[in-house]
Amino acid sequence: MFTRFRVGSIRRQIAALAIGPITGLVTLGAISEWALRDDLESISYARTTALKIETVIDQVRESASAVQRAAILDATSRTGLRVEEVATAELSRGEADISFEDVRHLVQDNLPDSFATAFRPETSAGKLHNVLVVGIGDDRALAFLPASPPPDAWISDQQVSVVLQLMALVLPVILLSLYAARVISAPLLEFAKAAETLKPDDGPDRPFDERGAAEIRTLAKSLNDMRSRIRSMIDDRTRMLRAISHDLRTPLTRLRLRAERSTQPELKAALLKDISALGDMINDTLTYLSKEMATEKPVNADLPSLLATVCSDFTDIGFNVNYVGPERFTYRCKPRSLARAITNLVENSTKLAQDISVELSVLENGTVRMSVVDDGPGLPGGLRTRVLEPFFKIDAARTSSDRSGFGLGLSIVDDIVRAHGGTIELLNRAPHGLAAHMDFPAEGHAGCAAAPKKSAGNFARAG
Repeated sequence: MFTRFRVGSIRRQIAALAIGPITGLVTLGAISEWALRDDLESISYARTTALKIETVIDQVRESASAVQRAAILDATSRTGLRVEEVATAELSRGEADISFEDVRHLVQDNLPDSFATAFRPETSAGKLHNVLVVGIGDDRALAFLPASPPPDAWISDQQVSVVLQLMALVLPVILLSLYAARVISAPLLEFAKAAETLKPDDGPDRPFDERGAAEIRTLAKSLNDMRSRIRSMIDDRTRMLRAISHDLRTPLTRLRLRAERSTQPELKAALLKDISALGDMINDTLTYLSKEMATEKPVNADLPSLLATVCSDFTDIGFNVNYVGPERFTYRCKPRSLARAITNLVENSTKLAQDISVELSVLENGTVRMSVVDDGPGLPGGLRTRVLEPFFKIDAARTSSDRSGFGLGLSIVDDIVRAHGGTIELLNRAPHGLAAHMDFPAEGHAGCAAAPKKSAGNFARAG
């Protein structure tokens, strides 16, 4: 029953939670009012005392001797209802003026109308004070002194009714609030969290849990279907671009061969330069669209060795690229992807800078920082985030360059850094230059033989 309710429509669940408690509390209130009224009448102190007086009078009337009457009166007094036999003349003497709320007046109201009664401040013998005198016939009467009534109940009928009315208002609100938090808000928060961490071309096919109320299941199914459509669109676009990039290689190869046979040196150099630029564009596109970064498994790698190798590759072709950092430092990462990111940053710096350094350090909070620092012109402040976008070309931002591309180099770096759980930040140096800081979480630190040194240099955040 509960399962059917939980997976039903939200509208029906809200209606049930709003109407059900009110109906139940109204029914409970009616039953309680009837039960309390009947209970109060049956256990009323005044009525109980009146019934006890009637019983005593009947017993005294049926007693056969003065000894029996005295025993009856003594037993009654021990119960808390003190009683004394008096003359009938006590009924006709001046009656005391008492409040209607006095217990004697309440007891009198519960006695049969056939009983002759009177209120007296005291009996003739003076043993009892403030008594209720009841005639029993044969010139006899009994003076009763009821004990003080018990204290009032901690809650009255009116208070019970008010409490039930408040519960009828408050309980549905509480149930609806809990329902909204549990059945509606919780799944939506889970959807938002899944959407924030969702990658367009990675992860499960249907990441949204299709459970819960009917509307929540419908929403989850729609999001999963949309996820499938988006992935299909991305896959189609990727296949198309890969096919175009691969198909361009054949005519480029023919162009290169024909340019090599050219007898005009200047034309030959210009053609080979353009062909090389087109080849670089194709390589960047294939790298950006490849799944190599996603499929590579993390391993414990020696970062100084990896960074020094990248620096040596550029030094061998004539660039001034130096490594600054420890000799040994182990970190869990995807080494091929990380080497690609450093290579792209260094290659970007070689276009306009003379001196380039690749630095490795650990910040005070344990974050592992890899930096590529150059002495080039830097970047305007408004472009230091845009250059990370795909297909944004930075040639105009960093004056001139004899190379061109699709603007994918820094986008590839950003993807690799994010895949490692890190962040990248580009900062201008003073008086000139650019520093690309890549910060990686400390959890990947597997150990080192020597503590890395902090990188030196002055940086300016203003463009």
